[in-house]
Amino acid sequence: MSSESTSNKDFTILAEWTIRKLRKIDFTSADKEIIIRWILYSLGIEKLGQDIYIYIRERGSATSTEIAEKFGISPATARKYLEQLHLVGLVDYIGREYHLSFEDISRGIKSILIPRINDVFQALLRAAAILRKYEISEEKVALPEVTSGDWVRFTKRFQEFEKRFREFEEKTRKLMWTGVKIKETDEFIIMDIFRSHELTSDDLIRCAEKGKKLIMHVFGSLKISNDVDPSIASSVIYKIVVYGSVHGPKNVLNQILDRLEIYGSLKVW
Repeated sequence: MSSESTSNKDFTILAEWTIRKLRKIDFTSADKEIIIRWILYSLGIEKLGQDIYIYIRERGSATSTEIAEKFGISPATARKYLEQLHLVGLVDYIGREYHLSFEDISRGIKSILIPRINDVFQALLRAAAILRKYEISEEKVALPEVTSGDWVRFTKRFQEFEKRFREFEEKTRKLMWTGVKIKETDEFIIMDIFRSHELTSDDLIRCAEKGKKLIMHVFGSLKISNDVDPSIASSVIYKIVVYGSVHGPKNVLNQILDRLEIYGSLKVW
């Protein structure tokens, strides 16, 4: 294929990463925020994106609308920076709420960003391996028809995956509007929560008065109130599963850690 016959319209950009090599800072004297900003800028995140990340880190979770109002930008601009943070593996989302993929930035880079970039390089290596099998002249690259078919099949698979993901995302959004579903059995009170929720002492006392254990499934963020008594939490809580973020006092979390499953981030005070 000659350079004249190739144009930008022949390609779709699925992801772009910027990795900057920065001058090292004195990590022994730099405060936490300076180090975080140094890491984010190294990953191509400009100042506003850094501000948004730190805001989510401090707050626990936020929607694109809340971020737009906080920083005086449009929701579309907010989503652009959120998608950039999502692409590098630092931010994830459930429905409309964005939260940290991991409290530990290094874990996000290791578990999400590096594998994503590695997949791109592996695809390039596979393409390069195909080229080695055929003669390449100065005028054209002789690629077999199967190569173009492979790319067509890959594109179709990606489009199907994207379609399924959007369907799942839409279903999640609809579920979030249902709020809280509560079911009681002889032994348990089961709460399915599709939004941010605060677990208070009253919630646990009601369970204790009924002589039942509490099971919670939270799709969003869960905050454990300061008024929760650790001993009551230990005796009443049977299991809590959170797909999002958890925030709570250390003395309570220590009592229920073995019954807590978190697919997201944890913040302790």
